[in-house]
Amino acid sequence: MTKGSVVGKLLTPALTLVAAAVAVLPAYRAAAEEFDLAGTPSTQTKVVTGEFGGDAVFADQWSQPTGSGVFQPFLTLDSNGQTSTGDSHIEQAYNTDGTVAMYLDQLRPNALGNKTLKFGSLQRFDINGKPYVAFVLDANEPGADKSLISIDNIRIYTSLDDKTTAGIGQSNLDDLGKLRWAMNDPLTKGTTPPDLNGFNVNQWVKLDANQQNNNGSKANGGSGQGDMIVYIPVSAFGDTADTDYVWFYNLNGVHYSVDGDLAAEAGYEEWKAWTGPNQVPDGGNTLALLGSALTALGFVAGRRKLASNA
Repeated sequence: MTKGSVVGKLLTPALTLVAAAVAVLPAYRAAAEEFDLAGTPSTQTKVVTGEFGGDAVFADQWSQPTGSGVFQPFLTLDSNGQTSTGDSHIEQAYNTDGTVAMYLDQLRPNALGNKTLKFGSLQRFDINGKPYVAFVLDANEPGADKSLISIDNIRIYTSLDDKTTAGIGQSNLDDLGKLRWAMNDPLTKGTTPPDLNGFNVNQWVKLDANQQNNNGSKANGGSGQGDMIVYIPVSAFGDTADTDYVWFYNLNGVHYSVDGDLAAEAGYEEWKAWTGPNQVPDGGNTLALLGSALTALGFVAGRRKLASNA
């Protein structure tokens, strides 16, 4: 894939969203949006402006192998055989020390599937001169036409103390600590569509967990391969200390009610945090292309803002 094609994918439809956010208030936006990473089997990148915390970057991410002993997830979740919502098509959970306690739809009660995180352990990545931290999803969905899944919310909190034994669930999720970034905020809106839990899914990502590489780009490729990487701006963490705990909440499958193929089904999903100073996802190729794309976004958004003020 050329740099120009990445820029093109970002400019449409994300340009309007980013330009509007810059012109009003960068950390918030109100327009509903679907971000599609399930299109042509090639590396795609989307800028998602969180309803709290600013611009994050979602992209296809390929890595292999990603088995349990290699991938080293800090969060594993699955609603099959258990469900915190009363609907097995939807899964939600946040990371804890899996050896002590697990909540919501966490799966695998051991340190291989769930871990606590410290902010200081997260690898920093420079994208267009700005630092980010990164989280990788290995989605495990059925093949063929059942491989889609909706990523409906990510919320990241920090706290001074370990919340593993605090007994926090959906109704008091904000007790995890200080909210640092959220795809959708608040967690629920109290209305039923598109599901009976009233989740706020104002913006969401469509992901194909079995998308096969056919052009050398090594796009997401199913269970056993990393499917998506999420870059969260370090600026969203504000005054977070290196010793503070990071709590990562994930909600998937809510959009199954409008498209049954978007349900969270089959096996469990795993999230990995990039830690340490010497690890670079996919050899740095995504970062290089992404920096060029974000530069173009910033330039065109700035021109649009100047034009609107003229």
